[in-house]
Amino acid sequence: MSKKPYSETRERIKQKQAQKRRKRNVKIVRIFMATLIVMVVLTGVGWLSMQIYHWGSQRMAVYMEIYDGYKQRKDLRAASFDPRFDGYTNILVLGLDPGKEDSGQSADAVIIMSFKHNTGEVRFITIPRYTMVNIQGRNAPEPLNNAYYYGGIPLMEQTVSKNLGITLHHYVAIDTEALAEVVDVMGGIDIYVDNDLNYDDPEGDLYIHIPKGIQHMEGDMAQKYLRFASDDLGAYGRSMRQQKFLKAFCSKLMEPDSLSKIPELVKICDKRIKSSIEAFDSGHFASLLTNMQGTKPVVTILPGELQHDGSWIYNPEKTTELIDELFPQEESGGDD
Repeated sequence: MSKKPYSETRERIKQKQAQKRRKRNVKIVRIFMATLIVMVVLTGVGWLSMQIYHWGSQRMAVYMEIYDGYKQRKDLRAASFDPRFDGYTNILVLGLDPGKEDSGQSADAVIIMSFKHNTGEVRFITIPRYTMVNIQGRNAPEPLNNAYYYGGIPLMEQTVSKNLGITLHHYVAIDTEALAEVVDVMGGIDIYVDNDLNYDDPEGDLYIHIPKGIQHMEGDMAQKYLRFASDDLGAYGRSMRQQKFLKAFCSKLMEPDSLSKIPELVKICDKRIKSSIEAFDSGHFASLLTNMQGTKPVVTILPGELQHDGSWIYNPEKTTELIDELFPQEESGGDD
């Protein structure tokens, strides 16, 4: 059988067909690889999306659990609130002394701080710690700070609220060391001291020597100024000094430079201060602090009389008048 004669044209055709097959195969491989890559990418994106979704769902579940707990605590507290005080945020502020091993801490300062929502006005009612009050479970009136000894903050809240007829929405308890840190962060506070304050207590490691006149008080001096109670006015004199301190503190807090120190103050409060105020309340309090700009605090003392033994007998009738004046029913309202 004879071979077909060589044809240059036929060879060219074969070469072109081979080239087409190679190109087609390369194209198929490229399409396959591109499809594979797309599938891998889509699979990865899908997996990552699922992981993000599960992570987000878990975090949201944790967040909602925390928020639900906050709502339950808030609703539980609100169940006993008098609607008359809905337009205000009232905070029981307790100043705690360092305490001793045999007796523990005691409430040296008892103050009600009240914010009026629609005006930003802030009011303080200082209550002498030896105010004679009725304490649940006791048969006769006793000094107010005994309530802290018997039942801590919860009993103090209940005692102040019932005796004064006022709703307390929150509490804040700060010891003298934490207060000193706060004052230092703020750069000190200027206060005029009416008389020389001198007191030595080696056993309690407390030495107070503050001369009369204007004083720039750093934290240590400020806490000693607030703790001094050895003049003729005793606890009443201490309450009056607390009032002067509160006015100076508010004035300092409203200075522009103090705004930059808020993060550091928050850090101290978070670590050193006991409070019912939580992170979810931050928006509400930011609004209150904004409204405070330009307002002057009103500071008053619980109406009553100082006794020879140093106790304070408060006047229920005048106290009711004071509460009515500070919280008039016709002006109440707003959100909590």
